[in-house]
Amino acid sequence: MNIIRKGFLITATAVTLAFGAAGSAQAHAFADAILEINNLRFLNSGGTQYTPADFSTLEINNSRLATAFVSSLPPLQSNTAGAICVGTCPLPAPNTPLTPRFDPLAVSPPAVLTTFGYGDTELLGSALEPGGANAATRATASVGTSPNTASGTANTGTVTSFEFSLGSADSITVEFDAEAYTIAHVPLTAGADSVASARLSWSINIIDLETGENVLSYSPDEINGDSLRSRTHVLPGEDPYNFAGFLTATSDLLEAGTIYQLTISHASFADALQEEVPEPATLAILAAGLLSMSLVSRRRKS
Repeated sequence: MNIIRKGFLITATAVTLAFGAAGSAQAHAFADAILEINNLRFLNSGGTQYTPADFSTLEINNSRLATAFVSSLPPLQSNTAGAICVGTCPLPAPNTPLTPRFDPLAVSPPAVLTTFGYGDTELLGSALEPGGANAATRATASVGTSPNTASGTANTGTVTSFEFSLGSADSITVEFDAEAYTIAHVPLTAGADSVASARLSWSINIIDLETGENVLSYSPDEINGDSLRSRTHVLPGEDPYNFAGFLTATSDLLEAGTIYQLTISHASFADALQEEVPEPATLAILAAGLLSMSLVSRRRKS
């Protein structure tokens, strides 16, 4: 009887430790995506900046939207005028911008990871005015340790579109300075399933509205494809991307009096996901402990 009781206590202790170990398999993920476009200008074939007076028809529309989401705190939140954050946000006050607003965090990922989704947009100036247009977007997603599946998502973007016709035939050259930054981070100690991804998107298109012909289509790899970063528990670590440079593109010849539509799309995307699950070794220990308890129980009955 003493032997059985002793064996039961040892087994129960092992099972308790196994359950404790099963609950300690933690994971987290972090992603950040920042895109700044500065001094964007439209130039004619002579290198002179266009002004509103150069267009016989000109209708301009600008829009921006920042969204943030955390799976445990639905629904999706959005803001058309600046920052938005959902979850345990690293902000001085609700829905206020990070400081610095469009710079990488001083420690990226932050030393203490919480669960939040954050988005922010800014749109200033005009491509037809001195100083040009300046646009910035940021999406940051973070998932801290949690016993449940959680995700943080932030998608932000600006869209500028206008219909125009030129007073005389000419081309349009777009030029600007770009700063792109993305990072995906999953720690080496992360358990399954941890995923972090970040990417940027920027493009300009000019379409002849009468024929549907695309006379300019430009989406630089330095901002688009090259910015895609991702990490998982299978491939953990940190995957950063940085680009700073001058970019330019020129349209085909535009006919005078023909109505064209110009559209600029600018966006940042960040996603983080983690799910706490017992590690395989922990499951094996747990199964062995339960088997031992079963054997002890049978012996006691016999």
